Amino acid sequence: MVRGEKSIGPDEAARVEAAREALLGWYAASARALPWRARGTTAWATWVSEVMLQQTRVETVLPYFARFMERFPTPRHMAEASEAEVLGQWAGIGYYRRARFLHAGAKAVCERHGGEVPRGVEALRALDGVGEYTAGAIASIAFGERAALVDGNVERVLTRVFAIEGDPKSSAVKRHLWALAAGFADHPDAGAVNQSLMELGATVCAPTAPRCLTCPVRSMCRAAQEGEPERYPEKAARKAPRDEDWTALLGLYQGRALLVQSALGRWEGMLVPVMVPGAVDPASLAGRAGAHAVMDHGVVVHVLTHARMRLRVFSATLDEAPTEGTLVSMDALAGLAVPKVTLRVLSAVRSSGDAAPRRRR
Repeated sequence: MVRGEKSIGPDEAARVEAAREALLGWYAASARALPWRARGTTAWATWVSEVMLQQTRVETVLPYFARFMERFPTPRHMAEASEAEVLGQWAGIGYYRRARFLHAGAKAVCERHGGEVPRGVEALRALDGVGEYTAGAIASIAFGERAALVDGNVERVLTRVFAIEGDPKSSAVKRHLWALAAGFADHPDAGAVNQSLMELGATVCAPTAPRCLTCPVRSMCRAAQEGEPERYPEKAARKAPRDEDWTALLGLYQGRALLVQSALGRWEGMLVPVMVPGAVDPASLAGRAGAHAVMDHGVVVHVLTHARMRLRVFSATLDEAPTEGTLVSMDALAGLAVPKVTLRVLSAVRSSGDAAPRRRR
């Protein structure tokens, strides 16, 4: 944990104070009207929104947040739901591990705190899946505590305003960023301060082509003064996604598709077609599943953060109703825990459904 392990000097402290006041004035006049910022928003809604917004754009989150909160308005509503239902409501946002952690955290809130989200960074950090950033967000935004946070947007703003060199993921730079963030959060309205930093990074201090001319802290931003804002934050070279070849077989029975629960960490517990690594003879897979009339539907490319999956997609007609897995209508997937890779496979099968059989047995 890096919070509080480094202090900032007097020059940085003065810059923090000046930037904080400028940001608060700008935020009061320019903040976007978002549902999780509405008056009366609960700590649970803040928690849900912060988890959803990790690695996902606001525009994508908005419709999901509304539906999610309607189904799970409190931690207890989520704790009493099955993981499959939680994943079904989450489907489409991606990074499903977040939903599992949120589900586990809701259960912990009910078991340890009577269903009420606890106050205090340490109590929040003790919940499943709640990291330093999320704890700081909930504590400051929902409870008004002077808790710091650093996400990607805040990281970008701070490295530019203070011209911080080095990889922000390194221990030394991370400590520096959290010390600066703690300085910003040392204010009676720490929630507004933290949100102003995130808002600036999301709307003005963009990764590329930042809108420096309209930035409220331009006069005190060292990167802007240097004329090279996009130089920061400095990052280590990112590895290219590795290529992976897979074979996907979709069983069909009376107009419905057979999906099985994935054992892969990427989509554990979610519904997927039969997928095996490598180039596998689809007729062999179909034979083991009791199917015939194998059809080739070409290759689907599915790009993940660290992998580029090339799936050769096949379908086969099942001889009888399966005893395992779930038969679903391809037109009625709403509410089911299906990842995007499943939707892409189904789309490939539907769009080339009249393709000639590759091989029959």
